[in-house]
Amino acid sequence: MATDPVCGMYVDEGTHLTAVVRGRKYYFCSETCLEAFVAPEKEMAQLKRLTLFSLGIGIPLFVVGFGQGLGWWLAGLEEPLNLVFFVLATPVQFVAGYRFYRGFVDAIRNRSANMDVLIAIGTTAAWAYSVVVTFLPFLGVTLTEKGTYYDTAAVIIGLILLGKFLEEIAKGKASDAIRKLMDLAPRTARVVRDDREEEIPVEQVQVNDLVIVRPGERIPVDGVVVGGLPAVYEAMITGEAISAEKKVGDTAIGATINQTGLLRIASRKPR
Repeated sequence: MATDPVCGMYVDEGTHLTAVVRGRKYYFCSETCLEAFVAPEKEMAQLKRLTLFSLGIGIPLFVVGFGQGLGWWLAGLEEPLNLVFFVLATPVQFVAGYRFYRGFVDAIRNRSANMDVLIAIGTTAAWAYSVVVTFLPFLGVTLTEKGTYYDTAAVIIGLILLGKFLEEIAKGKASDAIRKLMDLAPRTARVVRDDREEEIPVEQVQVNDLVIVRPGERIPVDGVVVGGLPAVYEAMITGEAISAEKKVGDTAIGATINQTGLLRIASRKPR
């Protein structure tokens, strides 16, 4: 039986409600849990597309504009080039940058300010000034300075999206590490109740239940040693490769391995 990573329920591995995330397959009890789990992956995929879109347009515009400003190429072609910049940069501003405008509106409604407000105001000011410079010459207005900032706004949006994408990657790796650590814990525990030993799901273990762990088994729950003198392998928690000798009163950590001797612990808290 697999465990739903969202709600923790046991799931038949024959279910069609599955998702593969970073090479690992997960099973779900319902569509709701599946959608909640894959939502961050969809967000990451969208961030990746928008980042590539923004930087794929912004960086070439920056290179062309930088070279033109230094007189390396396209000298005297500012007006038609600004039109090309306008056509290319506007989708970046309002498609890739839409999330910042949405954050800007939310911040205004909440009477607060955040990074979205700063990004939206800064890039919009650069884009709006560039639009004015682009179209005034076609209205008969002579300008002494025809430089625009389309490329700057596009690159800023792209770099910020890149930062958010890298942040999502880091969050995903941290979440995977936590899930792998949780998966180390056994799904059942052997407890003594009414002088009788029985095996139950770890979710049903109560505080101060007497839990029995045999040699070679993983400790199912956190607790305190009340019997036995085992050696417990705790490398997955502490990083220490040498097994720790336990005595009565010592703490036993869930998911660690009892290597020698029969271990009895009093459960500290239910999982």
